[in-house]
Amino acid sequence: MAERAPDRDPGELGRIDAALLGLRHLWAGPPARQAAGGDGVELSTVWIVEALARADEAGGPAPSVRELAEALDVAHSTASRLLDRAVLAGMVARSRSSQDGRAVTCALTPAGRALAVESRAFRAAYLAALTADWSHEERVTFADLLTRFADAVGRRPPAPPSTPLGEESP
Repeated sequence: MAERAPDRDPGELGRIDAALLGLRHLWAGPPARQAAGGDGVELSTVWIVEALARADEAGGPAPSVRELAEALDVAHSTASRLLDRAVLAGMVARSRSSQDGRAVTCALTPAGRALAVESRAFRAAYLAALTADWSHEERVTFADLLTRFADAVGRRPPAPPSTPLGEESP
């Protein structure tokens, strides 16, 4: 017997689901910056640069690839591949850790720091334009609710398909 497609939820959960799916356009748009040669910067490079910029702002030592993978919530091998692309783009430099010679640390290059500033400014301007007709209170409420939602997702990511709804994944 074929499984029946789930009913389209016309209520608030359906609206939230549709809105979240629509947000892919926010990240699938044009690159945040054009490199000097005219080539666009890959979105994955922007993610790496943003993670490293946040690590710089925290004031700790340069993160290892493992720490970068944790910050991006990806596998170590994925972080390593993304880092390779960012290094090739000239946004990140790799070096051996001063504390552990087996570990590789990564840091922003001047071009990477410039990309972090430019991409943040681009996103801020874009968000300002999208919410230009919102009141200050609406922006604050949206920021509070979206932050609360993102924190909840971070604490409890989607369960694998084999986990019954309402139960925690192992």
